[in-house]
Amino acid sequence: MLRLFKTAIALLLVPVMTTGCWDIKHVQDINYVAAIGVDYANGTYDVYVQLLDFSSVAKMESSKPTAPVPAWVGKGSGDNPIHALDDLYQSSQLRIFYGQVNAVVLSERLLKEGIEDYEELLRRNFEIRYTPWVFGTSLPIDQLFSISAFFNLSPLVTLLHQPRESYKQNSVIAPISMREFYASYREPCKTTQLPSLTINDQYWMRDKKEHAVLQINDMYVLQRQTFKGWIDKDRIDGLRWVDPRTSRAPLVIQSKNNAQVGIALESPKVKINVNTSSDAVSFEVDVKLEGQILDNNISIPEHEIEQEAIERVRSEIVQTYKEGLKSKSDLLQLEHTLYRKKNREWKMLQERNGVVLKPDSLADVRVDVKLNNSGKIKN
Repeated sequence: MLRLFKTAIALLLVPVMTTGCWDIKHVQDINYVAAIGVDYANGTYDVYVQLLDFSSVAKMESSKPTAPVPAWVGKGSGDNPIHALDDLYQSSQLRIFYGQVNAVVLSERLLKEGIEDYEELLRRNFEIRYTPWVFGTSLPIDQLFSISAFFNLSPLVTLLHQPRESYKQNSVIAPISMREFYASYREPCKTTQLPSLTINDQYWMRDKKEHAVLQINDMYVLQRQTFKGWIDKDRIDGLRWVDPRTSRAPLVIQSKNNAQVGIALESPKVKINVNTSSDAVSFEVDVKLEGQILDNNISIPEHEIEQEAIERVRSEIVQTYKEGLKSKSDLLQLEHTLYRKKNREWKMLQERNGVVLKPDSLADVRVDVKLNNSGKIKN
């Protein structure tokens, strides 16, 4: 009798314990969004999504794909980004899930118009986290989302989803996460530096045919939640010397006898000193860099290479500062340093005419370069 009673209890518990599994969705029954792009034109928002095929990712772990992994790109339109996604849902074959979003692309037209409506999308959609990488672009977003990776790998193995790996080898414009983007965007007097994404087919070939890849070519600048413009990365080389995130920055310098030497500098230590008076402010920038010699075939003395590197780094920092003044932006974050270090003086200047940066506001740039080794393996 007791055994029968236990059996009955067990049978009664079975449906209770299995109800929690009834609504489970399998991986293949959900559309996973890997990237979101937002464009704006003539009062209409276009939202693009790049879908992730988890089955292709699983296959990559077991064996190398023999055919290119297709990129699925969807587009919806509406009078705001939320309505644009609602428009996209009409044609979606399965439920769309945003918990795997790893990249966000904002068009140049949207940056000029303002990103308030996109912020509303983030606040309304709890699935989207603040961890994705953020980019700007002037190209059609669907073209960016359709670029294939090397070796038939998943689109996840591209610069769109893994910008940090390339930055570690050649640090010019630092990748920025959504959390960092909005922290900078909302911070008083801080300049937001947004990498610009483009397509380049001049570097790589596949089976003797040009192969297009993604590339960070330039930078968008926003300050006080206002679009300031677009700057070519060749004109802002000095940014890498004042950014502590710089992992490795190759530099070709020319010696006194016109010979070229390649070095790589890394891990800058930056200190900005602020000097204030009743109606003006000036800044002094101290930068310390370490590095190594990559090639020195004619045996130029190390101290001479260091001195030439110091002059080159100083020149690039000053040039970058002046380039920012052209667009009325503070690329070296000098005013933000004043805001943090001497907030009372910053408020006093704000109550008058505000903090107006001039060419001579950057009073001095002091650079120290120490080359630790010649880049050769020691016996």
